[in-house]
Amino acid sequence: MKKENCLIIIIMALIFSSCSTILNEKIEPSTLEDNVRIIKEKYPDLDSLKVDILDKLIYFNKGRDAYISELESIMEDSEFSLKSFIVDEEKFNEQKDNLFNYFEAQEISFGELLAEIDTIHAINDRFDNEAQDLYQKIDAYCSEKQKEIEASEKKAEEIKARLNEMVDLKIISIRETEYDYSDVIEVKIQMTNKTSKPIEAISFNMELTDKLGNKLATLGCKSNDRFVNSDVGYWIYDRWDNSEIYNSLKNTRLSHITTKSEISKINHGGELISAYDDLLIINFEYETPEKLDGYCPYLDDTDELKIELDKLKKRKEIEIQESTPIMNKYKDITLKLINIPNIFD
Repeated sequence: MKKENCLIIIIMALIFSSCSTILNEKIEPSTLEDNVRIIKEKYPDLDSLKVDILDKLIYFNKGRDAYISELESIMEDSEFSLKSFIVDEEKFNEQKDNLFNYFEAQEISFGELLAEIDTIHAINDRFDNEAQDLYQKIDAYCSEKQKEIEASEKKAEEIKARLNEMVDLKIISIRETEYDYSDVIEVKIQMTNKTSKPIEAISFNMELTDKLGNKLATLGCKSNDRFVNSDVGYWIYDRWDNSEIYNSLKNTRLSHITTKSEISKINHGGELISAYDDLLIINFEYETPEKLDGYCPYLDDTDELKIELDKLKKRKEIEIQESTPIMNKYKDITLKLINIPNIFD
């Protein structure tokens, strides 16, 4: 353990002990809840991490059902049940005994536990200060990437507008029929070329909406059939491989729908025009935060900035681990409460 971290723990322990004897109390199952209540009353400004740890210890001490109920209450209105993800009663009680036996054997007090949380905060703050130059570089990279993405999206919209002026698309029939002994929905679309050059191939989406404004289906269509003036394409949707579209369009009349088309790619007289070339589809809409923390959704694992950030985080994790044996024990045991179901069973 580094000297400065030892010093932090000693100083915090001395501060706590000089303020009140309640923080000198040992962590024991029989007095845990009463002591935590007194600590909260005496120190109403405890930070959220300290309050969370103290609350978790109470519910941990009460047993598996109480612990699960507390975790689920944090998830607010979620209908998701955690019961299958927490170990059974026997294993839960075993881990609970392990933690409180550790507290007893090491004579761990509330002050010592809370002092380690202060140590974690201190190390985090120091590393944050050390990393400010790196954080600024990452923010600059991410901001520039965001500008590139927005420029690409603007260019894509301009190209799509141009493409949609080149060809008119119109559904001329929707019918239920049979194809290779299977029930299918056949959609017939007329494609009209409004340019002076032939259309060698085309890719487009067509969204179908009913009279109430409900979206029925989005048809992703491609055709490699060359046409100079006009062409009619047929797209088939069966009840098995395309069940969602089949069910949506079954019993649908052409007069009951409206359509919205978006052409994304055309081979125009041998020239390939695409709205999505060099376009990063996922736009995370990054904005510089008030406090830089190294977050950037556009950084790859192989980027130098990401590698440098990971190294810094690793150093921080190692220092925290070396400086906080009580919290290490707590985290190690609470992780063992998680039961990961075997999805192959």
